[in-house]
Amino acid sequence: MKISFKTLLTFGLLFAITSTAHAATVIKTIITQTSVTPKSATAGTMFKFTATLNAPLTTGNKVKIDLGNGLASMTGTKTSYSLSRVLFTTGAQTYKVGIYNAKNVLQGNVSSGNYSVSSKINNAPILTLVSGNDSAYSREVYTLQLKATDVDNNLRSITVDWKDGSKAETQTATNNAPLTFTHAYATVGKFTLSATAKDSGTPALTSKQLSKIINVTSPSPSPSAYTKICNSGALEGEENCPINPVLGSKATDWACTQDNNTGLMWEVKTTDGGLRDMAKTYTNFTPDYDPNKLYGSATNADGFVVDVNSQSLCGANDWRMPTRDELLGIVKSDFSNPSIDKNYFPNTPSSLFWSSSRFTYGSVNAWFVGFDDGVSNGNGRYSYSSVRLVR
Repeated sequence: MKISFKTLLTFGLLFAITSTAHAATVIKTIITQTSVTPKSATAGTMFKFTATLNAPLTTGNKVKIDLGNGLASMTGTKTSYSLSRVLFTTGAQTYKVGIYNAKNVLQGNVSSGNYSVSSKINNAPILTLVSGNDSAYSREVYTLQLKATDVDNNLRSITVDWKDGSKAETQTATNNAPLTFTHAYATVGKFTLSATAKDSGTPALTSKQLSKIINVTSPSPSPSAYTKICNSGALEGEENCPINPVLGSKATDWACTQDNNTGLMWEVKTTDGGLRDMAKTYTNFTPDYDPNKLYGSATNADGFVVDVNSQSLCGANDWRMPTRDELLGIVKSDFSNPSIDKNYFPNTPSSLFWSSSRFTYGSVNAWFVGFDDGVSNGNGRYSYSSVRLVR
């Protein structure tokens, strides 16, 4: 069969047109845009790198980024890919993004960009005095309130050194929240206490030292250090409370003792087997440390507080756990056993009494005062010890 030149020319043109149309549908995938957010930040900040393609990836190819320590795959779909990293290496940095095949061979050119990471600046906390007298009586509770502010919001603790040979006291601090410290100076004299606040930065920074002079003197003598109080809340010899009332449960019976030097009112123990019986002991768990799930129970110190307040002991319902220094304030240091004035605190066992004061940085231990010898130390909150409430 003979084919004319005209026919061949027609077929050639059709083939050329078809081939050109097919070639036009093949688009090479390239990176059209890359970016990083933020472009500049302090160490420890999350940076997000993004890449935009002109067309979806072909099979086997991936978008990868090099941040200076090797290639890492970016995630995404179709034409949008990203990768987020918390970065710590400081200085001006360059990133490179490219399309790679399954053998990590670069397909085309890389797209690069710049960003910078600066050192994180940690500011020292600022410690201020909220309240605190310039004078105190020996063996009486002195109260100091301090607060600290940290612009980095990483405040950790405040420490007070009473400068009388006793151990410095540290409490966990919250930004701009006042903390209360109590102490009983054993001897008279002038003491320049010091306090500092510390943060949890890297490195940790300490505030400027705050100092305060406390003039400690002997308290003025009083006719009696203590006064008996009846269940009704009346003082001995006043209203319905007789002179020298007997210990008991009636409204006119003795149930509490007031310390005339400090103004504190103390619970008096009984031997009737009831709620305040001297033989009863308690754990000392708190909301932030309650591994045995006893916080709020009748066998935990706070449960005892709730029960006593529900009975309005001596006409009051604001009874609480005493601090370590408040307990030390009723210790009678004359080598008696128990080491307390038994005329006003009868039925006191020669045992350990819990305080509300935390012993260490953590929550596991608390201070106690031993009324066998007047010595104070720390013990695990899971231990069972005596409790005497105060208000």
